[in-house]
Amino acid sequence: MNSLAIALNMLRRSLFQRKGLLMYLVIPAAAVSLIIIVLGKQSENRADIAYLNLDQGALGTQVIQELSTLPDYRLTLAASEAELKNDVIKQKVTGAFILPADLSEKLLAGGTVPQLDMYQLTSNESTITLKISLEGILSRYQDTIALYRKQGLTETDLREITLQTISQIQKYQVSPEITDLHLYTNLNMHIVIGLMLIFMMGLMNNTVSLVMEDRRLRTLARTYTAPVRAFEIVAGNFLGSFVVGTLQVLVILFITRYVAGYEYGLPFASHFVILEFFLLASMGIASAVASMVKNATNMNVINALVVTPTCMLGGCFWPISLMPEWMQKLANFVPQKWALDAIERMSAGEPLSQLWMNMGVLALFGLILMSIGSAILNPAETEAG
Repeated sequence: MNSLAIALNMLRRSLFQRKGLLMYLVIPAAAVSLIIIVLGKQSENRADIAYLNLDQGALGTQVIQELSTLPDYRLTLAASEAELKNDVIKQKVTGAFILPADLSEKLLAGGTVPQLDMYQLTSNESTITLKISLEGILSRYQDTIALYRKQGLTETDLREITLQTISQIQKYQVSPEITDLHLYTNLNMHIVIGLMLIFMMGLMNNTVSLVMEDRRLRTLARTYTAPVRAFEIVAGNFLGSFVVGTLQVLVILFITRYVAGYEYGLPFASHFVILEFFLLASMGIASAVASMVKNATNMNVINALVVTPTCMLGGCFWPISLMPEWMQKLANFVPQKWALDAIERMSAGEPLSQLWMNMGVLALFGLILMSIGSAILNPAETEAG
């Protein structure tokens, strides 16, 4: 009960006041959520393609219609050839093409497939696949016309039956559909989760600073003189900090998931559980550092020397696989590595029940470091000037 009273007092000082609510919950959570939303925004893979249809017949329209059904391109009609070229030069579009005026006439006459004018600043995957798609469509039209010409159809009859056949093929052909089966890891998610872990460690310092303030004002020393066990005092302070951190995590997840609509590709409950275990490890790091700091003004500096290097080593800024082998082994000694590994494995389809080792390691980080911090913390120690 004494621990609950101390935890409630910490909540009263941090969240049960308007200033504290803004400082410890609303502003930090909103700032972190905004950064995650902006940097983690998933880019669309469709390429912008400009076109100009100069064909006097119906086959040019059929080409554009069939190409527009492909999920790889977003077609934009240009008003003139000059505008089309200008859009390519200013990189408003990835590429562009022009259907010649005699396209339908040459195809129906049984000639070779006309050469299309294509424009691009650099050759890339989108422009190469666009050329292949256009050549495939025209080649199929040519084969269809050649088949009917062998049957003796000419001119009007040939044009009508060809258009009917193409329309039926487009109507009943198998069309591609992109379905997210969550069989891969979201490329942007690594950056998003890394940022979340960095700011979670920074936010935890805010609540731990309350303990340092109590030490500076000798409030902590007076508390230890009360008929309360030292374990209850430590547990109460840690419980209050843990509740504040939990509320921060919930607000960040709610804003990014349900307000901004960011898709993590993870179950909410499993995602929350892993972040809670990392929160425990963050509390351990913050408490261990706070117990060794003699001046509260140096807390931010020392934390920067602890948080930033460990986040770099743990893979928050880049994948651990890109680091040298000796650094990959060293990453096992920081909690960020275990949290990121658990989330990446969950995004690949593993259930939470198979991540017991990750959760166990994070819990050990928290318990061991908090024990060290509690043992080193001297409530009667004065702050260095």
